[in-house]
Amino acid sequence: MKHARTLDAHEILQLVFVYLTEVSSLRNYDEILMVLANMGRALTSSDRCTLWVVNDAKTKIWTKVAHGMDAIELPINSGIVGHSIVNGKKIIIDDVYSDSRFNPDIDKKTGYTTKSMMVIPMYDNDDEIIGAFQVINHQGSSGVFDQDDMQRLMLASTYAAETLVSAKLTQEIEATQREVIFTMGAVGESRSKETGNHVKRVAEYSKILALAYGLREKEAETLKQVSPMHDIGKVAIPDSILNKPGRFDAHERVIMETHAALGYEMLKKSDRPLLKAASIVAYEHHEKWNGTGYPNRLKAEEIHIYGRITALADVFDALGSDRCYKKAWDDERIFNLFREERGEHFDPKLIDIFFDNLNKFLEIRETFKDTFEEVGQKKPEKKMDSITILGAYGTKAKGFGTSAFYLNEKNVIDAGNLLEPLEEKSAKIENIWLTHSHLDHISDISYIIDNYFILRNKSLNLIGLPETIKAIKKHYLNDIIWPDFSIINMHASEDKAVTYTEIEFGVKYDIGNNETIEAFPTDHTVPSCGYIVTKNKKSMLITADTYSLDNVIEIIDAREDIHKIIVECSFPSSMKNLAKESKHLTPQLLFEKLAPLKRDDISLFINHIKPSFIDKMKNEIEQYKGKWEPIILKDNEIINF
Repeated sequence: MKHARTLDAHEILQLVFVYLTEVSSLRNYDEILMVLANMGRALTSSDRCTLWVVNDAKTKIWTKVAHGMDAIELPINSGIVGHSIVNGKKIIIDDVYSDSRFNPDIDKKTGYTTKSMMVIPMYDNDDEIIGAFQVINHQGSSGVFDQDDMQRLMLASTYAAETLVSAKLTQEIEATQREVIFTMGAVGESRSKETGNHVKRVAEYSKILALAYGLREKEAETLKQVSPMHDIGKVAIPDSILNKPGRFDAHERVIMETHAALGYEMLKKSDRPLLKAASIVAYEHHEKWNGTGYPNRLKAEEIHIYGRITALADVFDALGSDRCYKKAWDDERIFNLFREERGEHFDPKLIDIFFDNLNKFLEIRETFKDTFEEVGQKKPEKKMDSITILGAYGTKAKGFGTSAFYLNEKNVIDAGNLLEPLEEKSAKIENIWLTHSHLDHISDISYIIDNYFILRNKSLNLIGLPETIKAIKKHYLNDIIWPDFSIINMHASEDKAVTYTEIEFGVKYDIGNNETIEAFPTDHTVPSCGYIVTKNKKSMLITADTYSLDNVIEIIDAREDIHKIIVECSFPSSMKNLAKESKHLTPQLLFEKLAPLKRDDISLFINHIKPSFIDKMKNEIEQYKGKWEPIILKDNEIINF
């Protein structure tokens, strides 16, 4: 290749055209970045070129593609590139080691020696900086970059910025379509008591069949993405028919079979390729090879290949899966049916493909298998290395539960939202570890006892600080607000329905096999505590309601076993005075108070947001989070240790 400085204007444009033609055929974002980096290197005769991209939060710069380097992510103001991006400056440096902004750590790690460097920011159409081109070590005789190199790199950056914006927008549109399709498919299945895993399995089965049938990878992937929508029309079928456990009568059968046409009508007008494909799947997956299916009695290859494939995948999964109302068929019975229906219900070629790839189908079924708990069925106790967030919010509201954490079958922290998510499992709870006495943390205590009094066979032990127990006895379970269950015998026992245990700070209490819990003091308007839960030597810290995080930081810095923390954050930063008076945190306060933490390997989860402030606080958390990548908790989420 000619040296960049010998190229005339026509040759430069020709070179740019070659690279952009290559980019136009690509869909993968990383591959696009690599081609653009190659273009930057060619236009400047540099040894290496890196495309840096600013993240959506504008807090970090990252690259997955760099000549001679692995993927890397840095704070947005890091080094020479960060200076260029933050200040919008084009930079040429002849000797980087004489520049105080240069970080030599990467050279030390890779063994590469950086000498000269040029960096220019990339702008989108709104003049927002979206990243930067960085080229290293000019390959000319002087070994340094000049203004002509800068002009050529600016030309590259203009095309690169437009390409990256377009590629990202395309990715977001496609990702949104895929997410909508899968979610809508899962909604359709959930109304008929199916599980989300049903649509996952059908999707995986469909791709195996499509590839083996001879469809191209792209088309097979399209079918995988749209197959979850096969029963979307069921959203319009009445529950009384959809979930009828027995056989349909003639009238019910007619109504049920309308779901194929209903699904098609929902989707057919879309111009999006994925939704058009989904409409075919919804319309034709109940057609049969012999022409006896519905809704149009299509025959053989009149049925679109998408419909033929999804039909086989759907039937195999439906027959081979347990449901709340039926047991799965055994495999041999399914296989015999498929052999009988070869050329009748199903495309004979697809049946042959199915048996040729049977091990793959069985592996997928095992990977995404369903689990059901039948009433009265005793299941072996599972070892849990996770906790479930039963209630993630700072008050009760429609669709929002307040503070409660499910540790294992017998233990929970707080009781703001137990009854709805646990239902009859509530009867098995033996210990409620209370953080403090406020109603949003204790409200379901009374309802557990009230609803499942006859089912309970052990006392409900309320464990908390002495002041917390005193408050519950005096103001709640006091024979005025609610019965004093500590003087009422259980249904079939002389034991009392409720017992009380005062907790001590710093003491580890056993709550299961290799599971412990210990309390530490927190800063709230009433005496309060948080908890450290440990399972198999891995620990998670839960603050509950607090204003100060001083002791939390001290504990985390001293405890290497703690890698995840759940911290409350209740009000937006504009309500700082109310937060201070009520001893709660705002996003601004939260991240200010976390600043002294020395460790950088902690995962942060945020709970206790007041539902009416959710959107505002999400924006503020994004604004103030700095180096953190917090996760805002929702009801029923699971956190693994």
